Amino acid sequence: MSAIIDFLSFSWTPEELAQIFDLTKMGASIKAIRGFEFNEYGDNVTHQALDTAAIDYKAAINAKLRDTEFAIGTDSRKFHEIKRDMLDHFGLNTLDCLCRGEVDRFINRLNHGLGLFGNDWSFSLRSGGFSGYPHSANILVNGQQAGLCAWGAKNHGCYISFSGTGTAVLDLNEVYRALHELPGAKITRVDIAFDSLDGKYNIKTARKMAEHGEFITRGRPASYCYIESGHMSSLCNYQKSSGKEETVKKRYGFVADKGKSFYVGTRDAGKLLRVYEKGKQLKSEEHKDWVRWELELRAKDRVLPFDVLLTPDKYLAGAYPALGFVSKEEQCMIATHKRKWFTSVDNAVRNGATQCGKLVNFMRQCLDLDDSQIVNMLTNHLESHEIPNRLNQPVYQETENSKDIRLRCMKLINPDNHDIYSLA
Repeated sequence: MSAIIDFLSFSWTPEELAQIFDLTKMGASIKAIRGFEFNEYGDNVTHQALDTAAIDYKAAINAKLRDTEFAIGTDSRKFHEIKRDMLDHFGLNTLDCLCRGEVDRFINRLNHGLGLFGNDWSFSLRSGGFSGYPHSANILVNGQQAGLCAWGAKNHGCYISFSGTGTAVLDLNEVYRALHELPGAKITRVDIAFDSLDGKYNIKTARKMAEHGEFITRGRPASYCYIESGHMSSLCNYQKSSGKEETVKKRYGFVADKGKSFYVGTRDAGKLLRVYEKGKQLKSEEHKDWVRWELELRAKDRVLPFDVLLTPDKYLAGAYPALGFVSKEEQCMIATHKRKWFTSVDNAVRNGATQCGKLVNFMRQCLDLDDSQIVNMLTNHLESHEIPNRLNQPVYQETENSKDIRLRCMKLINPDNHDIYSLA
């Protein structure tokens, strides 16, 4: 048995843009800019190319990074405020063009190894953006739509998605290698499909599996949805009424000749299994009993490994116990990472801001105390080990991940509901 990739989407951030956002996360502010000259009106100007078509945006942004001196950790403003100023300094349009160039290069690679030989890949611009990205385009293979691409510096870079038409003509081994080369690349969604052409594993099978608890993982029942569609057929045309007269009394029944569908899980949770009668959907004469089992995985509280492109069978089989028939030899479950500890910190800071925020503001504004004095007055009676029990966690070995956790926890919650734990 063999599973296929029926949908794939991923995103990445160009190195220059990632460097800008790293500075933003560190609270950097612009200290000085080298390379300025004065024009005849006395205004500061930098050396910029006038012919926009000839600009090397990567080189231009790298040059501006070299010519700008930053003061690290001196800006106490909120993340989105520093981000806005950084984007203005480097030029939002320039950064968008940088992202556009990255997308152009990836589409070009589809014609030189990433796509199967003999296909012509191109893209056509769309009028609007997509999913928060301000710019987007349709990806075409031999003139037929096969996916979508989008880009924009505000949304942190580039996005590519391929529909079933596109994934069918991709060299997934080469795409796997390309993802390792893209800076900050991550798979945002992947659909894995298994086709039971003879209908051996059908809707009835899926419902029986559900009744036996084979879609339960870690003791938590999954939600489900069952849909059938078709036509209403006549069951009875005439029925006698009182007297000698005969009146027409039509009665109808339901015939699910357009197919049935069974869903397990939800998109909001990041894992959704669709079992549907694809033979009836496509009106296939060759495979009338064709049933497709399709698993949709999204990067929500989970990291989708690149390896899913090479061995989709084991990830489909490992999603639910019911799917063991896809691959009995090797199964792999993608773990979810709930941010329980982050949520505890989040709630503790929010509660503290609600309970003590006005007092701290009074001490700062009316008593004219500086931050260190306020902190000392509120905490000098406590020992260093006295912290809330719900935040008292074991000490872990020093790793890159632990440094990342510390960086996230150093950020403060703001009243605009900005996610302090998102590095995006």
